[in-house]
Amino acid sequence: MRLIDLSLPIKPHHRWPTEVYQIKQYETGFRTTGARLEAHSFTHVDSPLHLVPGTATIDEVPLTQLVGPAAVVDLTYKRDREAITPEDLDRAGGHVQPDDIVLLRTDLGRRYSWETPEFWQQAPYLTREAAEWFLPRRPKAVGYDFPQDYVIREMGRRVPAVEEFVVHQTFLRNNILNVEYLTNLHEIRKPRVQVFILPLKLETAEGAPARVVAVEE
Repeated sequence: MRLIDLSLPIKPHHRWPTEVYQIKQYETGFRTTGARLEAHSFTHVDSPLHLVPGTATIDEVPLTQLVGPAAVVDLTYKRDREAITPEDLDRAGGHVQPDDIVLLRTDLGRRYSWETPEFWQQAPYLTREAAEWFLPRRPKAVGYDFPQDYVIREMGRRVPAVEEFVVHQTFLRNNILNVEYLTNLHEIRKPRVQVFILPLKLETAEGAPARVVAVEE
């Protein structure tokens, strides 16, 4: 059995206001660390409440929606800033099954460090039609190793309208969880694998950072 960590480390980052700091050192007792970060930073999960009022908070999402078989969809042939289309998913995603967790692999992080602006500026992205490709296939969650909405690359230069987040709109309005900013998908050797997605149990929140692990037999 192989355990593959698909989670980014949490540390200061240019995109997310983050602080990891020491509260106590050994001379005052136990070494104790504190952290400040946003719920939607680093590897994290969006519950439907991120977009849809009155839906499940992240602590209310059932574990059955966060754990189970996953289909790894190899999109590594996609070039920088290139759209991922339904035709790409027809080509690469024939093994996706109902109630899967789907992991979309581009290996963007092997070309550009996730700690640099280029990671966001050069990323492939899903079109609205590509997101809609998943609806009849009914996945539980979809995860990405790239910024999935085109408009994410424009944040910081302007404040996009929520309607421009076409992947978020398509998935969260259909109770498909977003699992954002995965890494190490290239270490998974098989097209199907078991995945455990464990977001922090933040009461009343619409998302939370998560540890995501693939288990390969």
